[in-house]
Amino acid sequence: MSATAVMAGSLVIGGGYAGIAAALELAAHGERVTLLESRRHWGGRATSWPDPRMGDEVDNGQHVWLGCYDQTLALLERLGTRELVAFAPGLDLDYREPGGRTHRLRAHPALGKPGLALALLGFGALPAGDRVALGRALAQAPPPRADETAAQWLDGLGQSPATRRAFWAPLCDAAVNLPLEVAAASLLHAVVVQAFRAGPAAAAIGVPRAGLAALVAPVADALVARGGMARLGATVRALAPSDAGFRAVLDGAEEIHAGRVVLALPAAAARALLDALPAAAARIEAAARVPASPIVTVTMWFDPALTVPGLTGLLGPEADGFHWVFDRGAFVAPRMAARPLVLVASAAAGLSALPTVEIVRRARLALERYGFTRAEPVAARVVKEPHATPAFSPQAAQARPGADAGIAGLAFAGDWTATGLPATIEGAVQSGITAARAILPRPTATEVPA
Repeated sequence: MSATAVMAGSLVIGGGYAGIAAALELAAHGERVTLLESRRHWGGRATSWPDPRMGDEVDNGQHVWLGCYDQTLALLERLGTRELVAFAPGLDLDYREPGGRTHRLRAHPALGKPGLALALLGFGALPAGDRVALGRALAQAPPPRADETAAQWLDGLGQSPATRRAFWAPLCDAAVNLPLEVAAASLLHAVVVQAFRAGPAAAAIGVPRAGLAALVAPVADALVARGGMARLGATVRALAPSDAGFRAVLDGAEEIHAGRVVLALPAAAARALLDALPAAAARIEAAARVPASPIVTVTMWFDPALTVPGLTGLLGPEADGFHWVFDRGAFVAPRMAARPLVLVASAAAGLSALPTVEIVRRARLALERYGFTRAEPVAARVVKEPHATPAFSPQAAQARPGADAGIAGLAFAGDWTATGLPATIEGAVQSGITAARAILPRPTATEVPA
């Protein structure tokens, strides 16, 4: 053992939502956990930092929660930050056409499942016949084939072009981060089942009232309170077997030895650590080759402040790739008089390749075309996340591995594993819990007295 080696009961590599969920689950079962994150903040790709000019927290992509995110909300309860996510009382979304015409999709939870049907019947973005067909698909559509794209699945369900434009395309872009023609239908179906077949409360939108980093910042204190530790800026370069079980080699030749390890990194990064563990590496080779789908977020500050809905979907190609507008200042109080608006572009491969100046120009045009404002912002910030999610086509979705690494004491976690969900925060949290439980010691059977 190296002179710089330390011992840990359980080691979690990666401080995103999957790693944090795994670490807390292990700690809850009495494990002494060490959590390592290479960056200087917790949350992985769901984090935030202060804008250097305006001082407001800027998220690495504006995230929302759904009411059906049971495991994620339970995680925030453990961390004491649940109150930082504010939910609408039920499904409540505004959609806007070019020119400014708006449509509201609202279902109050007191009405239960019939409330969703009533909301669809009143959804003015669609003709009456399409509303009925959409309601039938949400309530009864069977699971798609594993090799079907979302567009192919919708073909079989008889969903019209208008319905795809007003409902299915925005949903698929937001949840799967791919267009209908590319996305795995199985993942879109999973969203339908989880969010739209359990009543309006499950589809309620929750928006954080703080920067994303604040939601998981208490993880270090939570682990220390249970005898563990959490470190930022700790980069693992390799994982190898050792007498204790596993040996993680960090920068500076530091080593951490642990009997159990959860590898909660993106698939390609996890694979890069496993040259000394070829059996585990083989299990994620295909997942490590899945390309990424980017997200672009533009925050623009306006003074005087604009009065707009909290969250608005943009319908049609006139938005130049942007899908959603958030009144950021309605959820997170700005530090200055200028109030921020956030535009989000999912599945943004084309947009992310453009220069920042051009992205800001297109965001400004989208606000003008959809009737928000013609005013010039006092400041703007573009955040490109090139590795926002794996690009889960039908073929890529079938390559997702389970938590089991094929080696006792080692498990994988991340939104890229086989959770049955798209690459969402809820999927990441579920994967972390699954991975932790996979490496916990099995209870010893005891005889029951006669």
